[in-house]
Amino acid sequence: MLAVALAAVVIAVGAGVTGYYATHTGSPGSDHSGCSDPGSMSSHVYNSYRLNIITSCITASGVVENVFEEADGDYHLRLALDSQYSTLTNSANDQYQYGDLVVEIICALPITQSDAVSAFWNYTNNITIPSVNDRITVTGPYVLDTDHYDWAEIHPVYTLTIS
Repeated sequence: MLAVALAAVVIAVGAGVTGYYATHTGSPGSDHSGCSDPGSMSSHVYNSYRLNIITSCITASGVVENVFEEADGDYHLRLALDSQYSTLTNSANDQYQYGDLVVEIICALPITQSDAVSAFWNYTNNITIPSVNDRITVTGPYVLDTDHYDWAEIHPVYTLTIS
């Protein structure tokens, strides 16, 4: 009887430790505290069906390597991640994005791509656009872009802080 009781205690403690670990650890950038989709921003992503959502919301930081203006009205940033976020990129990022994470700030430019116009209806993005060499922290959905070799992105950016 003592052995059964001892086994039950060991199992309960093990389950508690496992539960604690699971809720207090995770992949880099997986802190979801305070994460929300401001103004239902995700509903304004052009051709959102192409984005395979891996994590609904992550935060990552690094240095902006490049800023591109896209015809669909988005800014496309290449972000050289801080070392603790290095697992967020994949081989497609290595091959097509110089190893950087793609970060998309949507609905921030005049649209020159006619089939993207409807995505912007009744939405204006107020996120500050960083410059090359700015150190930033970004929060948003972590996705793979199936139209672009499955490279990893934060798309759309919910918040961006320049430090």
